[in-house]
Amino acid sequence: MDEFGQFLQAVEINPTELCNLQCTFCPRAHGYPNQNLHMSIETAKTIRQQLEDIKFAGKIYIAGRGEPTLTKNFPEILRVFLESSPRYEVTVTTNGKRIDDCEEFYGHPNLQIKYDLYATDVKEQERVYKKYGDVPNLKINKKPDWGLLYNDLPSGVGEFKQLKRESQGNLQGLTNRGGFLGETGYEITDASCVKVLTIIYINWNGEYNLCCDDWEPISLSNIWEESIADYVENNLILNKYREQLICQNSREDLHACSNCNRNSPVKNEDKEKVNFIFKMREMTDD
Repeated sequence: MDEFGQFLQAVEINPTELCNLQCTFCPRAHGYPNQNLHMSIETAKTIRQQLEDIKFAGKIYIAGRGEPTLTKNFPEILRVFLESSPRYEVTVTTNGKRIDDCEEFYGHPNLQIKYDLYATDVKEQERVYKKYGDVPNLKINKKPDWGLLYNDLPSGVGEFKQLKRESQGNLQGLTNRGGFLGETGYEITDASCVKVLTIIYINWNGEYNLCCDDWEPISLSNIWEESIADYVENNLILNKYREQLICQNSREDLHACSNCNRNSPVKNEDKEKVNFIFKMREMTDD
């Protein structure tokens, strides 16, 4: 892991295809199916071992396309990633409907729990803050279900509206999930994307998917046939995306990317490094 491995910062894990909400800004409210599919403990252990093999010291995000706490054997799987004081940090993002399933992990030094609170009732919000506000490794984020359009936002959220316009997604809403939720809405002048460089996405069954924005996912490989180390450095499909997005600054005809409105360009110095890697590989192949 001495070329593309230098850029790897995070591993995102999708442990289940189940969710207990249908938020209007999510594909689950627009035709994406709920499926009773879960990561096995064996798959979690294999991922953990492969991360240990490369001495991974970044971040693991347990989130994905479903609600993590609905995962069969969720506590056991979380223990796999947290046992023996790992070098990396783990973040679980949850809608909080089953937050008490995380109770044994409250205060864990290697774990951050992000509780996205979608309750609009003030009394319910107060109850949640009163019960969980003092948990040291739990962060509560109030997230009313505002829908896809900024024009639908209620009064008093101007700061949120401005923040989203300055960061990522288009002026019509949050990210369109690789086109699943509609058109791009505006031209992206820098088509490069940092996700194919700094993050890898592993599905419940051990398959590598492109990223969290691809809700019509294709399989790039899997942890059984291609270890994380090999995938990061040598996967042919992933490197095709990297070369076109970063070196050619183009999303044209790329699955998911061609319709994606996420604006997350690669830094110029990293573009230069990626270009150099591909040029050196071309010379070696010749």
